[in-house]
Amino acid sequence: MIRMLGFSLAAVVVASSSAAVTSSIVQVNASSAELLVAGYTRVGTSAFTSYQAGECAVNGCFTLAGAGGTLATKGFFEFQFDNFINNATYYNGLYSIFDVGYGTSGMTRDTLIGLINAQTATTGVTAMLPTQASDALSSSYFSEWLPANLQDSVVLRWQPNPAPQTASGLSAAFVVAWDLTAVNGFGASQLALDGMYGVPGPGALGLLALGGLLGRRRR
Repeated sequence: MIRMLGFSLAAVVVASSSAAVTSSIVQVNASSAELLVAGYTRVGTSAFTSYQAGECAVNGCFTLAGAGGTLATKGFFEFQFDNFINNATYYNGLYSIFDVGYGTSGMTRDTLIGLINAQTATTGVTAMLPTQASDALSSSYFSEWLPANLQDSVVLRWQPNPAPQTASGLSAAFVVAWDLTAVNGFGASQLALDGMYGVPGPGALGLLALGGLLGRRRR
């Protein structure tokens, strides 16, 4: 069963006539219309929303949200921020939690990170471990607040252009997509997507839970 939590995430692939849809493992620059034409499956019927997280909202803290369960191996999300505060002291891009099941493929997390980073020049997306991903002050590492079931995930980071602007109400929608079949030598029967989640770079106090997904942690 798919569990929805109100936000989204990142990755894409496929060759198409659109310059925005590329033959890479992850991508964040294509529109939802372009992705649908290219054969991607949309998760949810509208953009997911991430909300301010408690007293650290002024630092850019927002709820982590997305979808977990059995997701399409080739799909995409749209997401927005509610009353986003872009604090340049802490903000260093948008992040996605890419929770992959490797099955019998023989692929490892490190191998997948290497393949994604080999395409960074095309996609603008950098993959890293939860112990490496943090805010701009290195004050809130993802490994400190991600739940146990996501500690082995791949963290994806990118800089949207333009960056999210501070606004009252919902921000512009961002689109992220994935295609595990684009990983050379590994078909959909071997690799699976167990969850995709997204958030801006966390502030010093980390993130609040949404629907019990995360636990509060004070530093």
